[in-house]
Amino acid sequence: MSKAGQCLKSVLLDLIHKSNGLRSFKQIHAHLLTSALVANDLVISKAAIFLGKHVTDVHYPCNFLKQFDWNLSSFPCNLLISGYASGHLPWLAILIYRWTVRNGFVPDVYTIPAVLKSCAKFYGIVEIKQFHSVALKTGLWCDIYVQNTLVHVYCISGDTVGAGKVFDDMLVRDVVSWTGLISGYVKAGLFNEAIALFLRMDVEPNVATFVSILGACGKLGCLNLGKGIHGLGLKCLFWKELVVCNAVLDIYMKCESVTDGRQMFDEIPEKDIISWTSMISGLVQCQYPSESLDLFCQMQGSGFEPDGVILTGVLSACASLGLLDCGRWVHQYIDQCRIKWDVHIGTTLVDMYAKCGCVDMVQRIFSGMPSRNIRTWNAYC
Repeated sequence: MSKAGQCLKSVLLDLIHKSNGLRSFKQIHAHLLTSALVANDLVISKAAIFLGKHVTDVHYPCNFLKQFDWNLSSFPCNLLISGYASGHLPWLAILIYRWTVRNGFVPDVYTIPAVLKSCAKFYGIVEIKQFHSVALKTGLWCDIYVQNTLVHVYCISGDTVGAGKVFDDMLVRDVVSWTGLISGYVKAGLFNEAIALFLRMDVEPNVATFVSILGACGKLGCLNLGKGIHGLGLKCLFWKELVVCNAVLDIYMKCESVTDGRQMFDEIPEKDIISWTSMISGLVQCQYPSESLDLFCQMQGSGFEPDGVILTGVLSACASLGLLDCGRWVHQYIDQCRIKWDVHIGTTLVDMYAKCGCVDMVQRIFSGMPSRNIRTWNAYC
């Protein structure tokens, strides 16, 4: 491509990126046609993303696809389907898929996963099963990318049984296969099933695998297994990634292994708000209120702004220690920073003021709460 052509491509790509409606895109489209840039892969990619976000009438994108020879490349069709699958109206990806197939398009191993992901976005389990059948009939089922996508979308849609059947039928599985089903079990609350599957793994786990399985251990209180997974993870290159360190910290604190949790916390070189939240809230839950307040002060010195979860933990610590002035400061901080109240913050404030003997504040906050739960009433009474 000439230098002038490269400049024109850059200008048109920038215009597509800045375009905010179909009218302006049609003008860009005309320039693409006259310059022959409409066949450029990068241009197609940008156009597909734009159409998926902004164009709700499927006739225009379908006409856009008519400009390409689908026998030469499935790329334009797949990219446009993916663009709609990731947009705000994912069901349009299915309409475009059906139109292209009626007009002679032959789907490949990239088409079916794109359509399946669009189904998962609106939890279309019926549509997922339909395209599962399409994959079987066309022979595309044999591709591991298609199989992994099926496991993923079945899990997202809440059908872990369907995901498990796909997984069991796979002749070859990679770490994505194992992790997809393990994380699906964890999200569905099937923690024992997740752990049993993890113990069967015959490939090296990745970051997502460790995070999911450590979460399952934390939910079940399986401290020894969590320590074993921690030890296994130390042999992996990615073990020092923050998301993994936070998962280890979380399980130690949930299992009330404060010494191990504190050691893990101190070993994290670059902490984030999740690290601080897990440690501070964990100390409160493990009946170490003074230590949680000390750590809260350290966090403020590190430049982190506390969120509602941390402030709820700090209020609980103040309630345990009867520190009315500290509790009032937290209350004032919540109001000044306009942190959104929820039933947890309100309940913790009621509890703190009640334990510190401020009956008037208890009555005022309780009366002003739009919603209450059983913990709110217990704190009030």
